[in-house]
Amino acid sequence: MIRITHRMHLLLSLTLGLGIMTSSMPTRAAAAEEDVSQNDPPRWYQQDDTPKKHYRNLLKEARAAYAQSLQECKALKGMDAKNCRHEARENHAADKARAQRILKLLSNQQPTSMTS
Repeated sequence: MIRITHRMHLLLSLTLGLGIMTSSMPTRAAAAEEDVSQNDPPRWYQQDDTPKKHYRNLLKEARAAYAQSLQECKALKGMDAKNCRHEARENHAADKARAQRILKLLSNQQPTSMTS
């Protein structure tokens, strides 16, 4: 009889432990479903033919992603919300740094005008 009780206790402990671990893990928001009933905005087809325009576009996308992340964090409470906002800030900073690197790379690749 003691052996059965011990097994039940062990099983209960493992179940509770896994439940606590799972609930403390950060949750990832799923991607929003795509609305195909509307046409693409015309700006999607305007070329960003200069490094500066491309950079501004990357920053605009980074700000939009940051705003969306913060919006998703509002559904969370307590430390989960705090961690979510922190992760959103880190991702935003990484996106901006990436945009800077791309601007630098594209600016270095631009042909310089040669004057005689």
